[in-house]
Amino acid sequence: MNLVQWFFENAGLYFFYELAVAIIGTYFYFYQARGNVLFKCLMIFFWWTWFADSFAKYAAILYLNEYKMLDVRNTIFERDGWIYNLVHIVSIVFYTWFFNRLIPGESLRKIVKYLGIFVAVVSLILFFISDDFWIVSNADVAFVKGLMIILFCVLCFLGLISSDQIISFYKFFGFYFTIGIFVFYLLTTPLFIYTKYFTWDSYDFSMLRIFIVKSCNVVLYSLSMIGYLVAMKHKDLNLKYSKDAT
Repeated sequence: MNLVQWFFENAGLYFFYELAVAIIGTYFYFYQARGNVLFKCLMIFFWWTWFADSFAKYAAILYLNEYKMLDVRNTIFERDGWIYNLVHIVSIVFYTWFFNRLIPGESLRKIVKYLGIFVAVVSLILFFISDDFWIVSNADVAFVKGLMIILFCVLCFLGLISSDQIISFYKFFGFYFTIGIFVFYLLTTPLFIYTKYFTWDSYDFSMLRIFIVKSCNVVLYSLSMIGYLVAMKHKDLNLKYSKDAT
């Protein structure tokens, strides 16, 4: 299998979806929401996600190229697990910060804050006691992070229902984005329970996992793009209800 064929079979679709959302988010921030802290950090997070996912492909590319470009065999960089473990850490911090500003209601925001701190501490402990940080994505951390984000989404929906935003919920970017990540983590988080018990030799499970993750990525980024398009139409309303807007 050549590199081009591998790319389009394994990364092509959601690679461009991630890139499209990052570009749309950049446009929205600079032309309609400049100075808004929430949308600025969201834009940065989308670019970080795209860059991390793209850079993580280096391990497969080097392997398919038989390490002719760069020989990292028998080093900590032979596998891409360390990148996804960094993604877990950044995601925990970002989503805690993001929902702490998106969710209406001070009491719900406190729950988000302290739960995020707790999950961050637990994740660092799991990384510390693990001896494969550089090799594979830590399934335990991924599972804990997924549960945290699912709960954040539930709290966000509860906050929306109990606030005056419910009248115009379909006009908010946060509504579409929250649905997207809720679906993504609700369907992918259970996979991490079984991941550590299977290997890539478990063909059926591997194909199912790939299919679910790819499908969920398409749903997440499609809803994110819809959310940005809706926010462009209702810019003032979105800026009004995003905490820390300036």
